[in-house]
Amino acid sequence: MIIRGRNLFKLNVRDEDFALMVTLSNIFNLELPSLRDILTGSVGFYYNYNLCHVRTIKWDEILTGPDAKPVYVYNFTYPERHCEFKSTCDESCEAGCWGEGPHNCQNFSKINCSPQCHQGRCFGPNPRECCHLFCAGGCTGPTQADCLACRNFYDNGVCKQECPPMMRYNPASYSWESNPNGKYAYGATCVKNCPDHLLRDSGACVRTCPANKKAENHECVPCDGPCPKNCQGVDVVHANNIDSFKGCTIIEGSITILDTSFDGYQEVYQNFTFGPKYPRMHPSRLEAFSSLKEVTGYVSIQALHPEFKNLSCFRNLEIIGGRQLTEYFAALYIVKTSLESLGMRSLKKISSGSIAILENDDLCFANTINWKKIRKSGSHSILLQSNGNETICQARNLKCHPQCSTDGCWGPAPNECLSCKAYNLNDTCVAKCDTLNGMYDAGNKVCKYCHEECLGLCFGPGNGNCSACRNVRDGPYCVSKCPETKYRDGGICKQCHGNCAGGCYGPENNIGPNG
Repeated sequence: MIIRGRNLFKLNVRDEDFALMVTLSNIFNLELPSLRDILTGSVGFYYNYNLCHVRTIKWDEILTGPDAKPVYVYNFTYPERHCEFKSTCDESCEAGCWGEGPHNCQNFSKINCSPQCHQGRCFGPNPRECCHLFCAGGCTGPTQADCLACRNFYDNGVCKQECPPMMRYNPASYSWESNPNGKYAYGATCVKNCPDHLLRDSGACVRTCPANKKAENHECVPCDGPCPKNCQGVDVVHANNIDSFKGCTIIEGSITILDTSFDGYQEVYQNFTFGPKYPRMHPSRLEAFSSLKEVTGYVSIQALHPEFKNLSCFRNLEIIGGRQLTEYFAALYIVKTSLESLGMRSLKKISSGSIAILENDDLCFANTINWKKIRKSGSHSILLQSNGNETICQARNLKCHPQCSTDGCWGPAPNECLSCKAYNLNDTCVAKCDTLNGMYDAGNKVCKYCHEECLGLCFGPGNGNCSACRNVRDGPYCVSKCPETKYRDGGICKQCHGNCAGGCYGPENNIGPNG
């Protein structure tokens, strides 16, 4: 038996971290004769007046972690039971014991080893009787298959430093491919498949995905932008609830922004009693909506503020569902605001409900938008009335960028067009694909940047279409560094000698600077 100490116990009054702690116990014997190794952490015994055999244990044999030590604390409230080795442990015991009888003798596989074992473990006192370094708790022979337990990972009867990787490098195709012998790390065991209640992530079985990934088909995959987070809508956005929308990607419900959102207000209930009082809120705090991609209900904006000029806080909003409608008809309702532009550059679909943009004296661009491309319900209306004067908008240079198509725009920038006149580069409209600045024509009027490993020009996607490499070339591909089986020679990856293991520095068949 071994204790790995992955999670340690800490007392407020001590500096040590404990892997084994026994406190305020009336037991006479701990009886852990199979305990061979504690990889990390100390052991602590606090106020156990009957527990005395543990004082005979040679803890140097068991404790492996740096700075690990045994800690005994007793406050002498009751007389402590004393156990002397000679009178308490069985006569067959080599040294310490866990209790009476020969079955409780402490086992040894470390402190009686030959110096050649380098503080590792052994199965005998001779120099050639050392355990493999991957063993924990002892062994029955010198190989990785003779360990009693594994320090790192157990793989089908053999102790290993790491589980076989899920991907392996293929030198013939200069690419990574699935490893048919790959296994996942499941605790300290290598397994072919993770248990059904766990997820697969980077060659390991995990309970939850890390912050930048989401679960998909029992596997953690990178999120495209912010990871999904569902939040509930509110009646009115105000200073006390705005921060609850940070990181939200979907709002189940609706959003309403009113004058009172910025001015603050006091809740008054139907029985004329007062509720919470909400302070003023600056429009900049609406940036909490910046990760939002979908609203299942409606979006209603009816607010004036001298610094409330656009809805760029909704720049990533793609869908308004219209499952609930405001004023019984509208999914997007923007009325009597101080807005100059909408800035909702990602909005692609309003599934149901009308569009009403009315009486916004300073609002430009709204009349340029081809709303029919966004409104998906032909039975609902598009109402645009009494917004900013087009002549005044033009005079203030509030007009679509020249690279926008006739579908209109959400604002004056080239990344606020509904569609592009010429080419699209990462959602920004451009006149052409600038090959001198690391772009290529991907077809369908789309420009894309060359692979990050390309230096200068490229002829297509991926790291196999570069005219030159930023770091090093491996066959036809530009890569950040050479694979383990190759060495770098003047910007080119070349094959190590066939007798090399674990990498090389040059072509020679020896251990040294060039081999």
